[in-house]
Amino acid sequence: MHLFPIQRTTPLPGGYMGKILRVDLTKGTTKDENLPEEPILRKYIGGQALGSYILMSELPLDARPFGPENSVVIMTGPLTGNGFTPGGTKMTAVYLSPLTNNTLGRGATSGYWGTYLKAAGYDGIILNGASPKPVYLYINQGKAELRDASQVWGLGTRDTEDHLRGIVGNRDARVLCIGPAGENLNRAAMLANDYNHFAAHSGGAVLGSKKLKAIVVAGAMRPSYRDKAKLADAGWRWRGTLQVHDVHKKKTKYGHGEAWGALNNLNWRSTDLNPAHIKGFDQNDVVLRPCFQCARMCPWDAKLGEGKFKGTVVHFNPGGEWLDTFFNLGIKGNAVLYLAEKINNLGIECSHFSCGAGVAFEAWEKGLLGPDRTNGLKLEWGNVDAVEKLLDMAARREGWLGNLLAEGPKQVAEAIGGDAPKWAVHTKGGTPAMHEWRPMLGQMLRELVASGGMKPQGGGSTKPPPDLRYRENWGPLSPDSPDGWAWSHVLSEQYRQFTGIFGGCWFAQMNQKPDGLNSMVDAFNAITGWSFTMDEALEAGHRSMILQSLFGTQRGWIADCDWQDVGPRFLEPIPDGKYKDFTIAKWLPDMIWEYYRLSGRHERTGRPYKDTLEKLGLEEFMEWSQLD
Repeated sequence: MHLFPIQRTTPLPGGYMGKILRVDLTKGTTKDENLPEEPILRKYIGGQALGSYILMSELPLDARPFGPENSVVIMTGPLTGNGFTPGGTKMTAVYLSPLTNNTLGRGATSGYWGTYLKAAGYDGIILNGASPKPVYLYINQGKAELRDASQVWGLGTRDTEDHLRGIVGNRDARVLCIGPAGENLNRAAMLANDYNHFAAHSGGAVLGSKKLKAIVVAGAMRPSYRDKAKLADAGWRWRGTLQVHDVHKKKTKYGHGEAWGALNNLNWRSTDLNPAHIKGFDQNDVVLRPCFQCARMCPWDAKLGEGKFKGTVVHFNPGGEWLDTFFNLGIKGNAVLYLAEKINNLGIECSHFSCGAGVAFEAWEKGLLGPDRTNGLKLEWGNVDAVEKLLDMAARREGWLGNLLAEGPKQVAEAIGGDAPKWAVHTKGGTPAMHEWRPMLGQMLRELVASGGMKPQGGGSTKPPPDLRYRENWGPLSPDSPDGWAWSHVLSEQYRQFTGIFGGCWFAQMNQKPDGLNSMVDAFNAITGWSFTMDEALEAGHRSMILQSLFGTQRGWIADCDWQDVGPRFLEPIPDGKYKDFTIAKWLPDMIWEYYRLSGRHERTGRPYKDTLEKLGLEEFMEWSQLD
């Protein structure tokens, strides 16, 4: 069966537009492809899974991340843009990761851009080749063209969005773009959209290598649905599970690590959490922002009301990694929000910069690095001016240190030499999401087994989600024992994966509340006309997991990399605070081996067993299975 049929012979399920746009940047041409036939859609659905399957069918095994042969596949899911559910907002991009050179790169984003891509008539985009000059792609109501981007090349993500809406003459158009970091191939450059949203993990660098500055989408089309009443009902039930954000939290919260009482400080050498971290937050003017039809209000804007940068307007996505990014460099208060706005405008992934800069700051402190290699900057903890200049240097690869920061913390540490490689935090050359995960067994396992080129999925919970207790009875798991965490992570990875491939947003998935998963599966069935059970949804998530590891297997990755290629600081005993001396390292590699066994893969190679591939209908990849 041809992946993109000339003429479809099976019905198009609800939720899909039916077309994928193929763009040949080398030739400067665009072409519509029909969406795969229904059996393929039922198997891979959308998002990461369908995108990965398309990528694996086209990408050469010897492709280079910054070579024109690397493709980017951007996919929505059937729930994206449906209008009846919260969290139907997701777009996912997949490609060969520039962070690891052999694993799947994946960036996902919410907001409005994915909805407007479907409104423009497309479920996804395939980007092939590389343009000889800067261009942007404009898609409006089913028509696509490549246009000159010289007017916006060099601009930050904020100005790029504003200028391109003006250039196309459509204030309602939505823009996905790269900043200077992507243009200069910072290996962790992000994709930015709708001011408040970012698809991290190198997608911006790959677009930069293709000289594609932005994708602008506009239109008024809408996906169909099969059962409006059931879709509306599932949407209301889903809304009822949402934990809605509020302004007070943005003025008083220390970030994600507050939930367990540990922040990153001084290149992961302290977990201190004190009021100085958020000095002035309470004086900021905060406005919460929605995503398309979602009332959770995760994104937010603020006007700084205190300190040196008073009056600065900032725009943030959910998550809060950007807080920990600058706490890790000794910076506190509203200077953190000022620098977070800057890193977003430049388009650099937070953890990539912070873990690299953290090594440099520690090397300065310990006498391994001097002003001759820092462009004269004094890398003293809390030096806001130095960090601001380093951000520009990293985005544009300026100077010896700026170029290394664009490469990554592993490269920074190796170039400095001495004991510096012992101070690096990385996973297979990529970096963990920027939070103090080390006290959290499930999250640490998640970070270690992720591809290194994508946002990790899963992490587990002490008890099964309520909607899965018909088949899961474990818990509560202990935070200081490895027992049960591997399976908890496998299960959570499965439902995180199916959320994304359905087109749902993780931040709107309230898995620990009754109906948090059931309402999403019911919405998926109502829009597509299918009848997936919860077990079939979890199986779809499992299939996406296996595709992800097959992609790496094909290019030389093995599971042993997950515990052998890790920055030593990430596995050190925690230095202070309530978790002092705790480390997951004493249970490695056993926890990682258990994770692979439980998910149907060989513990040392990561290759799936033949019966795993047969169960998931992935027999075409049998040559990459574990032989014994």
